[in-house]
Amino acid sequence: MSEIEVPDEVFADTCILLNFVQQEWEGDVASALIDHESIEVVISQSVYEEFEDVCERRQDIYPDFLDFLLEEDGEIEEYDPGSRRVYFDSNDVGHIRSIQYDLADEEDRREVQYRLRRFIKAAESRIDYLKSKFEGQTIDPVVPLELRFALDGEIENSADVRVITDAAAWTANGGSSVLVTQDSEDIVDCAEDINAVIRAKQDDEWTLIITVAVDVLDPETELLTQGRRKN
Repeated sequence: MSEIEVPDEVFADTCILLNFVQQEWEGDVASALIDHESIEVVISQSVYEEFEDVCERRQDIYPDFLDFLLEEDGEIEEYDPGSRRVYFDSNDVGHIRSIQYDLADEEDRREVQYRLRRFIKAAESRIDYLKSKFEGQTIDPVVPLELRFALDGEIENSADVRVITDAAAWTANGGSSVLVTQDSEDIVDCAEDINAVIRAKQDDEWTLIITVAVDVLDPETELLTQGRRKN
């Protein structure tokens, strides 16, 4: 097998944008990709809208968490994001739980408050940066309904289906075919099955190279393990 060069463009899943915003708690895997000088990061309108929706929900909960600690003198581990914001989904709750776990061992209450305030300010700045970078620059590909319906039968999360089908349509229109995500369980680990469905409903020109951000930036990594190679 020949080596694969670093692509000049990639299609980014919503979780890549969210990692950029939430890097304090997740480990920063997105900044080097988003700010890369020679790699264009492409997103669809549906990715942009999902990013806006998630950020809006979470920007509402961060100050509430801080108020819980300050005004209610609550304990970090007692904060229940699901009961405080009933519209939170499981990913939102998991995100807040990860922050709680990270802060739970911090004995200095002032340091906890400082870290939360610093994160809230940084997150707002990063969200504004991504909006200025992508607003008006998104793509809105036409996706065959039969492909979307077929993938709905394979993938539970409808947002994931939209990302995958948008990336596949972008690929068929001349995109690099590289879809970057941090969702290993639902997307990366299912890459062969996803491409099998895409191939059955469309053809090889729609199939994807599905990978994580760190592998895109590593020229020694063989991106393709799923059945498609870009020449």
